Amino acid sequence: MKFLCLPGGYCSAKALQTQLGPFADALESNGNASFRYTQGATEVHVPPEFAGFFGPPPNYTFIRVDGPERVHANMSDFPKRDTPEEAIKAAAKAADDPTFSCIVEVVDSLVAILDNEHDIEGVIGFSEGAQVGASLILEEQRRESELGRRPRIKYAIFFSGWPPVHPVTGQLLTADDYDEEPITIPTFHVVGASDPFLDGSMALYNMCDPDSADLFDHGAGHLIPRNKQTAEEIALVAREMINCIA
Repeated sequence: MKFLCLPGGYCSAKALQTQLGPFADALESNGNASFRYTQGATEVHVPPEFAGFFGPPPNYTFIRVDGPERVHANMSDFPKRDTPEEAIKAAAKAADDPTFSCIVEVVDSLVAILDNEHDIEGVIGFSEGAQVGASLILEEQRRESELGRRPRIKYAIFFSGWPPVHPVTGQLLTADDYDEEPITIPTFHVVGASDPFLDGSMALYNMCDPDSADLFDHGAGHLIPRNKQTAEEIALVAREMINCIA
């Protein structure tokens, strides 16, 4: 299976290739996986205090906030609530309930990649990339329902994700107030119990069909595990899910 790989915010395709290295090596070791890396179109400048954390410049993002940028300023004090959905809504409220109308352009560009490269059947996303990947899946479901376009993505792997953005309205989505069809394709959610943004990952998990979603907790933070043993364990689960789809 060939995967479209989407980096986190303020990262790049090159940085993601490094971050995914041990996992990608383990997953493709039997010759049944390959990867197509892309990145956001908006170049961003990393604050000096985070220099090096997101990889060398140039750095990019998929998502642009409508109006003043307050989202990242609030990430350093992410709220804790009783449910992931409540935490996401509290964080959004602290950032003045941002919308992301750019998502229409973002998913259009990714659909174009899928339409031009017919061998891509999966998506891998880290952090913002997971959010964008989930939004892409919802857009494929919408296009199938409204336009009859057959979805291309059959399987998704999300590392330290965030819930999707509605691909038409640009609204942040949570399962407790989403009345449309959830993400129905098989999904694999790789999370870390020590991730300060764990509720983001779980809010994404809750947007997916529980009968086809799997969860792996590596115990660390907001990252893609690079420990060889952990990467191989994650790849083993991913490969088993791929074999069930193929």
